[in-house]
Amino acid sequence: LEGSERLITVVFVDLRASTRLGETRMPYDVLFILNRFFAEMTKALADTDGHYSQFTGDGLMALYGLDAADPTIGPAQALHGAREMLARLAQLNQQMEAELRLPLQMGIGIHFGEAIVGSMGPPRSQIITAIGDTVNTTARLESLTKDYDCVLILSHRAAEVAKLNLPDKLHVASVKGR
Repeated sequence: LEGSERLITVVFVDLRASTRLGETRMPYDVLFILNRFFAEMTKALADTDGHYSQFTGDGLMALYGLDAADPTIGPAQALHGAREMLARLAQLNQQMEAELRLPLQMGIGIHFGEAIVGSMGPPRSQIITAIGDTVNTTARLESLTKDYDCVLILSHRAAEVAKLNLPDKLHVASVKGR
């Protein structure tokens, strides 16, 4: 993809308490658990027309609406993807119950806006990804899930584009740098 500025839905997913997991398990065990987590998350993305964009340590970044003629379908697809990721995480926790002291948990941030989208990175290992304010905002929304002890934070813009029935009173959160 040639880089271009376009509307896109960005999703950040972060596995919670991975540092604690790393401190209590052998490195091989941590790698095994992380790889199982990522396998399930990428299956959820594939099943909901999401694009796995980047590995972020103990999380990932995904894009929705990447190949859509109308990118405004992205927020609804991303919400469907988040639901699928949570269902797959619940299944994974059930499958690994004997191996985990505590169930795996995650936080998800979703935002819709303009970003520069295209193939980026070193010539031999380029990825299709996005950069810009929309990406930064999404990462910060995901980070806020820790502060608010919730699984998902969806931006107002993404909720409107997804045509969600929003309540009259919305929670307003301060987003760092915004």
